[in-house]
Amino acid sequence: MAQQVESEWAKQVLEWWIEHADAALLDGRTSREHAFCSSGPATDKLLARELQTRRVIKVVLKLAKVDALVRPLSQHNFVELQTGLDLARRALGHLATAAETAQYITGSSAPTMAADSLHPLIWDSAARLWSDEHHGAAVQRAATFLNAHVQDLTGRRDLSDSALMAQVFSLNPAEVGKPRLRWPGDDVDLTVKAMRSGMLQFSQGCFMAIRNPATHGTNEATAQEALEQLAVLSTLARWVDHCELIEVSPVA
Repeated sequence: MAQQVESEWAKQVLEWWIEHADAALLDGRTSREHAFCSSGPATDKLLARELQTRRVIKVVLKLAKVDALVRPLSQHNFVELQTGLDLARRALGHLATAAETAQYITGSSAPTMAADSLHPLIWDSAARLWSDEHHGAAVQRAATFLNAHVQDLTGRRDLSDSALMAQVFSLNPAEVGKPRLRWPGDDVDLTVKAMRSGMLQFSQGCFMAIRNPATHGTNEATAQEALEQLAVLSTLARWVDHCELIEVSPVA
């Protein structure tokens, strides 16, 4: 999900940065001579708000990454501010003209999906890693929590991942120590039968094709790929919520 920021607050953040960075570069002079200045109290104030301002710029300009706005130089005790100042001005300009631009440039009308509207089990487990931009790890953690949830529901802690799914969604009757998760409905209903068969295959595919690569793979998923994978896991989690637990008690 693309992050958003409240525009008036973002303007205040950017305006503060521009004002104080300009003042630091002037350093008491009437005109600016350099794109850098000496480190000191003025730059310390900027450093205190540097991370916040970087995040605002990143969201406003929809950038994948924003480098440091206060950049130490190798010689003497100087820091370079002009690059960050230019970015802040660009972001502030975007906020000022965004509404006007939207009147004349129309984008896609395709629906969007908020990540925090995914099944709570999936998003709550993934959110922190996602916010740190560890998208593959977020998918892996979400799948791990879903696996644990199914284990808790069925008591089958002797199995995990696709082997667990093969057992709990098996179309065979439940046995002692081998409960099933069943899509509710009449056993002869074609839609019910299709859901049960589909969940058996779908659930195994989730863990073989999503969790395993996220856990053992070396290629980091893009944000879009990871979001789509979280949506798949969310679908399975919602289906699990609808299932009935079928158990067989041991004979006394």
